[in-house]
Amino acid sequence: FTPPSKILLNELNVSNNNNDFIQITWDPILNSDYFYQYEIWKSSEENSDDLRNIAIIIDSEQGKFMDRNVGNGTTWYYSIAVVDINGQREYSDFISGWSMP
Repeated sequence: FTPPSKILLNELNVSNNNNDFIQITWDPILNSDYFYQYEIWKSSEENSDDLRNIAIIIDSEQGKFMDRNVGNGTTWYYSIAVVDINGQREYSDFISGWSMP
């Protein structure tokens, strides 16, 4: 059993130049028999325990998500968890993004 790889996010993967939304992109997991789903996690503060799961994506080939619940001129922190068929999660680093005022 080889679980799917952890998603690697950096500042280029989370937008900071859009009005009313923040877009997160990643390299999708291809050819993994053990992939179950992606989970998009969001926090209003860096290193916060106040995390919210805002989306579940079951298509392993999808590599983009648009968060339209962000307000204007606000910063949010995002992580993508890859969940395998056994329910184990591998979280990416949290990366900040913001929407233009």
